[in-house]
Amino acid sequence: MEIDEEYDYVIVYSKNWENNITTYNLLNELFGKLLNNSKKKFLLNFSEVTFISANILAILGAILEYTLIKKRHKVAFANIRPNVKKIMQKNGFHKYFKWEVVEDTYHTTIEYRVFKANTNKLVEFEKYILLNIFNRDELPIMSSSVQDRIVDNFLEIFNNVIDHAESKYVYVCGQYFYSKKKLVFTIVDIGKTIEENVNEYLGDESKKISNTIEWAIKLGNSTKAQSAPGGLGFGMILDFLRKNKGSFIIVSGNESYELNNSKERFGKLDNIFYGTIVTISFNLDDDFSYILIDDDIIEL
Repeated sequence: MEIDEEYDYVIVYSKNWENNITTYNLLNELFGKLLNNSKKKFLLNFSEVTFISANILAILGAILEYTLIKKRHKVAFANIRPNVKKIMQKNGFHKYFKWEVVEDTYHTTIEYRVFKANTNKLVEFEKYILLNIFNRDELPIMSSSVQDRIVDNFLEIFNNVIDHAESKYVYVCGQYFYSKKKLVFTIVDIGKTIEENVNEYLGDESKKISNTIEWAIKLGNSTKAQSAPGGLGFGMILDFLRKNKGSFIIVSGNESYELNNSKERFGKLDNIFYGTIVTISFNLDDDFSYILIDDDIIEL
């Protein structure tokens, strides 16, 4: 890749891309620059980045695919460290480059995939979730009823993109961290934000809400015209992650919600994401078993 030619924008990244709001805000900033310009040449310089969490590539892929088509930019990558490049070669992100595939011998990555956002793809998405997440021996032991309900939540997240976001695609990938005992998975869409949907649904009542994500994740709240209770479909996942001491991040527009080891935080970001990001992190250092009794997850 030539890096001595002229570029309209050269962006040097000086921090690793971890699973935190700081990184997401950084990607939102890139998204804004790409959207606010047309037919420009961008160079993304990763010279100071020694690590990128593989699941974050779902966010980067969504941003690049949307803006390169819509705004007709050219984007080049420079100085990608060998270990970062290898992750991209293992999980399928290498398709954007002329790189050879590297076999993921130890199954540390969850394949980068782009699904069309329509109901015909629900079965394919479910197979992907079962194979890449729930087929892993490292997950905490859970009954089939708990697994089924969590899978249903994943499918509802996919359905929300179809019903609410008016997005054409859903971007997904993840990573298994052996040393940290975590399995992290991210789902992304570019489309209407949660705030836009809640404001449309509630009208003037939405002015009383400081964070629309907080309203949307509550059980029973939904912007569907004819809806059963369930909010955004995170109920069972969040219940499980609280007990599992996992973590969860959702970013939509300039709003965010974080669950980390049972502690919750709602916030505002400096930069806007024009869609929704959901990141789910399972704690694999968990000796409990989980069963479902009267619609409640019980630890054993």
